Amino acid sequence: MGVLIVMLGFSYYLNDPIDSETEKYFKSMSEHTFREVFTSLHIPEDDPRIKTTRMKDLMKLSEYYGLSVVVDVDKSSLSYLPQNISSKLTLRLDDGFTPEDIKNISTEMPVALNASTIDKTLYQQLQESNVEINNIEAWHNFYPRPETGLDDNWFKSKNQWLKSLGFKTQAFIPGDKHLRGPIHSGLPTLESQRDKNLLASSIELDKLGIDKVIIGDPYLSVDYRKKFKEYYIQKTLSLNYCPIDDSNRERLERMTYSNRPDPARDVVRIKESRMLKLASITPQNTVERTKGSITTDNKRYGRYMGEIQIAKRNLPNDDRINVLGHISKSDLDLIDLIGPNQKIKFNYFERMEN
Repeated sequence: MGVLIVMLGFSYYLNDPIDSETEKYFKSMSEHTFREVFTSLHIPEDDPRIKTTRMKDLMKLSEYYGLSVVVDVDKSSLSYLPQNISSKLTLRLDDGFTPEDIKNISTEMPVALNASTIDKTLYQQLQESNVEINNIEAWHNFYPRPETGLDDNWFKSKNQWLKSLGFKTQAFIPGDKHLRGPIHSGLPTLESQRDKNLLASSIELDKLGIDKVIIGDPYLSVDYRKKFKEYYIQKTLSLNYCPIDDSNRERLERMTYSNRPDPARDVVRIKESRMLKLASITPQNTVERTKGSITTDNKRYGRYMGEIQIAKRNLPNDDRINVLGHISKSDLDLIDLIGPNQKIKFNYFERMEN
């Protein structure tokens, strides 16, 4: 079993009531390695008491499933927080809090600041106020409107700077169901990840040194929950695929495979595949190999017969290589992230759950 590298979290918004379906979702997310819940008190409500009531319900439910909570607040919404909080709570402070405010609050509980607004001046002010940086996290925003998400290069540079100062950092990726209104275009931090495979987005943020990855939208499908757990706990990359026919399904799905320790430029080479005892493989379906094609070498490739590969880019047809199937379009982003010795599991795409 692997060790969780990033902390994973999800979002719940106070305009939705906590009912039996909400509880099932929290239970499932906690079972699939998610450890934190993000919410916001910047939700317009006719009756402010609804905010306090739902915050209390959220805190109870999160505590029951061992989830910590991060709540986005401004000065006016602090009054909606329940008193005598016993579960783990972090306050994400919106603009308007002074360094002295930040110091006072951070002595009581962990605090998160808007990562985009932390600059050299604010950092110096925090130091002069003797704020303990270890109690401060830097949280990036999400961006509902398409084309307004952060630039990759700026984000990378900003994150490196924040990490060098000792801040833990966070970023959002979208959900894949029930996208939050009113625009319903996902809630990513990076614009490049608005329509990307969610696990691939999380892995990319992980590689950039992000400490926490939060699902910004209010729902994540069962299929993705399983993929996150398999990758972060079992260190296995689960790839949905569509076979050309059913004759090779048993072979592809019989075990967990792994990439070779010496990764190739053009293909993923399954190191266990040539160890399997196979009859002579007849050449068939020796067509062009588009990115995501799953292939096996036939008898014309001599001692390489039986090797399974995944094409990492478009490759020409080769009469020594049979195409067995294709990785699903939604999982193509994951292929670029398959490193040396990465464990891989093939999942027949019709088994996906909604």
